[in-house]
Amino acid sequence: MGTIYINGKEHDVALVIFDKDGTLLDFGETWIKVMRSLIDKLERNANKQGKLKPKIEAALGISVDTGKVDPFGPLAMGTFTECDTLISYCLYSSSVRWDRARDIVHLTEKEIFAGGIREHNVVAADGSIALLKRLRERGIRIAVATNDNVADTTRDMEAIGAISYIDLIIGADSVDKTKPDPEMVYKICNRLGIEPGKSILVGDMLVDILMGKNAGVMLTVGVCGLLPREILEEYADVVIPSLNEIR
Repeated sequence: MGTIYINGKEHDVALVIFDKDGTLLDFGETWIKVMRSLIDKLERNANKQGKLKPKIEAALGISVDTGKVDPFGPLAMGTFTECDTLISYCLYSSSVRWDRARDIVHLTEKEIFAGGIREHNVVAADGSIALLKRLRERGIRIAVATNDNVADTTRDMEAIGAISYIDLIIGADSVDKTKPDPEMVYKICNRLGIEPGKSILVGDMLVDILMGKNAGVMLTVGVCGLLPREILEEYADVVIPSLNEIR
């Protein structure tokens, strides 16, 4: 157990479970750049220059030109597999045969992610690395629960210099039911031998907060970002403007 302070209030905690995108990573700075590169490459690989961008943006709930992200859209709330399927459908709706559409999407994602574009565009959220270091120094365990997959999440954490502080990563490919189901939290707690009631859940989306509530964690902390503060305040026990408020 270790002591942390949130908005000046003291909490004794054994484990802090973080969401990844929008919590440990700056969502807009990271994913808008990645999606711009992905869409450009998809249009070239599918020979559909200028035709896929509006469809993919509408399907995922984003605008790569303005940087806007729908906080209730698939990119913000969905799993990697769900987004993958939506992008494939955008190709299919542009007269690309379904099996070919899936192949093009998988090939393009491999080029973008394996080629280092994702790693080069990953941006740590303000205060995230300093917070992870403080938690580690106080003997508090650290886990990540994300709707992304474990392999890509691990690379993201390596890219921002966070991986050495993290005890466990559980992704959508680690569980049968994703957020807001409590399975991720249960699996983390079982693996680390810590009760949910001695854990804090930190996230920026309602599915994060609801997952924590459903699992019975001691405290849910909402980080302002894509969602307006007033919406987070309806669900989270505590709302903070950034991770810098956790001392």
